[in-house]
Amino acid sequence: MRRQKGVRRKLDNVALAFPAATGKADSRVFRIYCRLNEQVDGKLLRASLKAAVRKYPLFQSVLKRGSFWYYFEKTDQEPVVAAEKRGDAPCAPIYRKQDDTVLYRVSYRDCDINLEIFHALTDGTGAIEFLREIVMGYLKRAHGLAEEEETASLLSEQEEDSFFRYYSDEKQEKLSRKSRAAYQIRGSRIAQRDMRVMECVVSVKDLLGRAKASGVSITEYLTAALIWSVGRSMREEGWGKYSRKPVTIMVPVNLRKYYPSRSLSNFFGWMEIEYSFRGKESFEDVLAHIRRRFREDLEKGQVAARMNRYIGIEKNPFLKPVPLEVKDFFLKLGTMLGSRNVTAVFSNMGIVKLPARYEDYIDRFGAMASTDKLQMCACSFYDRFYFSVTSKYGYTQIPAYMAEHLREDGIPVEICRGREHLRAPERGKTVPGVLFSETENS
Repeated sequence: MRRQKGVRRKLDNVALAFPAATGKADSRVFRIYCRLNEQVDGKLLRASLKAAVRKYPLFQSVLKRGSFWYYFEKTDQEPVVAAEKRGDAPCAPIYRKQDDTVLYRVSYRDCDINLEIFHALTDGTGAIEFLREIVMGYLKRAHGLAEEEETASLLSEQEEDSFFRYYSDEKQEKLSRKSRAAYQIRGSRIAQRDMRVMECVVSVKDLLGRAKASGVSITEYLTAALIWSVGRSMREEGWGKYSRKPVTIMVPVNLRKYYPSRSLSNFFGWMEIEYSFRGKESFEDVLAHIRRRFREDLEKGQVAARMNRYIGIEKNPFLKPVPLEVKDFFLKLGTMLGSRNVTAVFSNMGIVKLPARYEDYIDRFGAMASTDKLQMCACSFYDRFYFSVTSKYGYTQIPAYMAEHLREDGIPVEICRGREHLRAPERGKTVPGVLFSETENS
């Protein structure tokens, strides 16, 4: 293995926490995949990946430890494509301190092209851009599709730290809400590297129609549906003991919608959307509250205030000379304490767009993420809206309640993975979801 010595890049503000927070419970890896309407040819996929990394060299990086900060270093490692085996756990660890390996993984199985990425390298926007290039290159090779080449962004644009570009040290707006301890889902945890997954597909037309009827966006509607599903599980446990803390969903916010940026590095913030159940509310009550909270937190001043707050900490001159081991300790501690203020995470990666000539060859795109709790990911391709629920809880019914709520609200749901129902002996219940682990096949 060879590296291009001296070609280094600092981690962006969000990425700084991922190496420290990565552990056995959460690999900090997310997967975006494309399901074709045909079997994947491994040789063609390898050729497509090689072409894609030439266009997007940002991905050919390894993560190194310095004395005071982590940094990326360019590598000329040969891109690798592997056949995924049945039962392989998605979102398995990629980054290991002792290894100098690239921070992404490309694999295939049957009709799926999978791209998995360690989150320090890029966010959902960057990953989708990279996967689009791989898929289009594959279909061009497989079917002789003629297409004008899309102009790639400059390397300087791909690697831009947009957090620092748009940071302002001017006085910011006061945050509309302070974080507080959130309700934590009850239930036994599964083994450290195991993960339960349920994947669903609905019609964009059906989902958008229901959301518009209530005057909300799809993301707002699904956030409310997830909170409602958690609330239903709380009711089973008894209201009195658990209603003192709100259900809080962390929702990532793509900052490219607020600041012009072509960066493929991480460039997102987040907001914490909470709801305190009292036992007599309807779903419309929850939805109205979520609509108000989104309007407040997505106001430009609030977005800027949250972004600048964390960059200001990084720019503190007293922090720079602190050894990396000490920074790691406090970053890990901060992540752990911050997780107490979050019940679950919902990341809507948005619309995946490809030229119309590719549509007939593609069934859908999908996404899922590792988690130490419960996380929902979503994306759409033409009229197919996909969402997954990944969980480290052995027998939670929340994913099933989510699908059930959508159906009750007039939105047909196709469960495309997770039809298996696994029994919880201590409760005598069954729950949907495929259990991926090192010892049990799907």
